Amino acid sequence: MEYTITALVVLACIILVVAKKRKPTEDKLEKQKREYEEILAINNVPENHYKIVVGQSKVYNMYNCPAIVWKEENVVKTLYLRANSKPILASQEVEDYMFLASGPYVDFLRFDGTEYPDWAIQPEYIKQMFMPYVNSSISKGGIDYNKNMYWIGTTCVYAASMAEMFKMLGRPLIDYTNMVDNKKEMAKDGSIPEDMLEEYRKEKAAKKEASEFLKEEDKQDKEAVDGMEKAIQVIRESERKSAQEEINSLYAKLLADKRFDDLEKATKDEEFRNQLIEEYK
Repeated sequence: MEYTITALVVLACIILVVAKKRKPTEDKLEKQKREYEEILAINNVPENHYKIVVGQSKVYNMYNCPAIVWKEENVVKTLYLRANSKPILASQEVEDYMFLASGPYVDFLRFDGTEYPDWAIQPEYIKQMFMPYVNSSISKGGIDYNKNMYWIGTTCVYAASMAEMFKMLGRPLIDYTNMVDNKKEMAKDGSIPEDMLEEYRKEKAAKKEASEFLKEEDKQDKEAVDGMEKAIQVIRESERKSAQEEINSLYAKLLADKRFDDLEKATKDEEFRNQLIEEYK
């Protein structure tokens, strides 16, 4: 009995110690969450915003920076959440984002395996919130990061973040000037939302069908033109033969009537020949 009571006391102490150790972590996350929400409020970020991770920015000299994007009429606003620094709010015209290109090779990890400081020193709450937009997956070697990156206008983002940019802009894929090197890979890596990709496929299929229809129409038109030209040739040939038969008939009649002078003149003067044809009708 005494042993049981002692064991229960020890267990209670362990639970208390563990709880005390866990509580500060939970409080820290709550504090980071409040700070994050305050940043959104200060910068007037609307509810319908999108989260992305910017792979690199030469303008602000940062790598793997969490950011929030949203659209206000014809302007895109980007709030860069820099670690241990004041956030930067930037604005650009929507039309500046209508160009797509392949992005540079950017890795979350340095060659020695440590994280880039821009991401490593981010608050844990921010990391948890933005990790889905980096295309990460667990493998035998640890965390793998999908390195497919794209430029959308002047913003360089991971594939998963690219999908969020597309959703935010709300424009069909056909509107963009697409200079991506591997478009097939782009269709597979999650950079294009599925509904947008399906719409694009339907558009392409419709265009192909329209193109084939126009080709068939052109073919039919060509056949019709060829047929018309052949018909005209037949008519002309028939008329030519008919006229020749009429002329031969005239010559025969002139010979029969011994009008040799008129015959000779008719072979040289078309107008006189036509007069004689009318005369014999």
